[in-house]
Amino acid sequence: MSLDFRSDKEEREDTLAVAGAGAWGTALAALEAPNFRRVNIYTPEAFSVEEINRFHTNAAFLPDMVLPSNVIAMGRLDEAVARASTVIMAVPSGAFREVARAVLSSCGRRARVVLATKGLETGTALLSLEVWRQESDSAEGARRRRDALVLSGPNLAVEISRGMPAVSSIAGTDLSEVSRAARALSTDLLSLVPFGDPLGAQACGALKNVYAIGCGMSAALGWGDNATAAILWRGLQETGRFARAVGGTSTVIGTPAGVGDFVATCTSRLSRNHDLGRTVAGAPGGASMKGVREGASTAQEARRRCHTLGLSLPLLDAVCSVMMGERKPAAVLEAACGTDVEASEHRPVTAAARGPLVPAASIKGSWQIAGCD
Repeated sequence: MSLDFRSDKEEREDTLAVAGAGAWGTALAALEAPNFRRVNIYTPEAFSVEEINRFHTNAAFLPDMVLPSNVIAMGRLDEAVARASTVIMAVPSGAFREVARAVLSSCGRRARVVLATKGLETGTALLSLEVWRQESDSAEGARRRRDALVLSGPNLAVEISRGMPAVSSIAGTDLSEVSRAARALSTDLLSLVPFGDPLGAQACGALKNVYAIGCGMSAALGWGDNATAAILWRGLQETGRFARAVGGTSTVIGTPAGVGDFVATCTSRLSRNHDLGRTVAGAPGGASMKGVREGASTAQEARRRCHTLGLSLPLLDAVCSVMMGERKPAAVLEAACGTDVEASEHRPVTAAARGPLVPAASIKGSWQIAGCD
C-alpha cells in the first residue's frame, strides 16, 4: 500500500532524517513524508539502500508498503542527518549509543531530535534518553543542545503500513517545544499527544515489551482473557513504580505511551514480543517474525536496574526468570494474579471513603457513587 498522500499543512519543513530502516523506522519515514520536502532514511545495508531508492519498498520488514517518492535511502549517517531540521532515531536499543554519537557529531545544533527507540541499553540498563543525555553532555560540554523528545505509543508498524490510524505520545521537558513538535509531526494517520514526562514515556516503552512476553505466554498456555488482563494491570502498576524510580511520574500509565502501548503490544498477534512469549511457552511459529524483540534483553536489564534502585517488581522478575529457565511459566500467572495487598499498593475502599450510593437519575434501577461522574 502506498502512503504517498498529500498533507493539508500549508508549509512543509525541509528535511527529515530517520536513523534506522527497520519496520518502525520505515513506517515513520513514510508517515512523515507529507510533512517534509525530503526524508532521508539511513541504513548501513547496501541492498536496502538500493531497494528503497529503485523500487520504493522495504519488503524485508514491511512488504505491504510502497514508500513515497521523497523518501531517499542513504548509506552514510553523517550525510543523512547533516542538513536535517528534524532527526528521528529508530534504531534498536543495542545500537543506540553508537548511532547517537554519530548523530551528535553530524546534525545541526538546532535540529529537533526525536527518540523512537524503546528498550534498555545492554550493560547499563539505561533508557535511550538517558544515553542521549550522557552523549550530548560529553559531545557538547557547556554548549549543550536542546533536549531530545520522545515518541512512544501503540505503533504496530504493520498496521500503519496498511493505512490504519494510530495515536502516540510525544514527550519532552519543554512543553512549548513538545506542542510545536506535535503540530509539525502529526499526520493524517498518526496523531501525536503532547506530554511532559519523557522518562516516564520511555519507561513504559521499555517495560511493556517484557509484560507482552508474559501475555504471549498466557495466550499460548490458554490461561484466558482474565489472566491476560491481570498481567496488563499488574504490568502497568509495576511500570508506574519503575517510572517514578528513574525520575518520571506514574501518571504516564494513563497516556498513549502507557496503557495505549500496553494494550497493543501485550494483546496483538502482530507484536513481536507477544510472539516471543508464545514461543517461550512452547507455541510454534515464532521464529519467522522479522525484527528485534526488545523484550528479550530488556527483561534482564530491567531486573538489573531494579536491583540497583532497590525496587521490587515481582511480575517483571517472574517473566525474566521464566525466560532464563529459572522458573516455570506458572510463576508469571502467580505474580499477576496474587493477592498481596501491600505489594499491589491497593487498599479496600471503605464505605466512608466511598460515599453513599444513590440512584442514578438518568438510568432507572442503576446506582452511582455520590459526587462522582
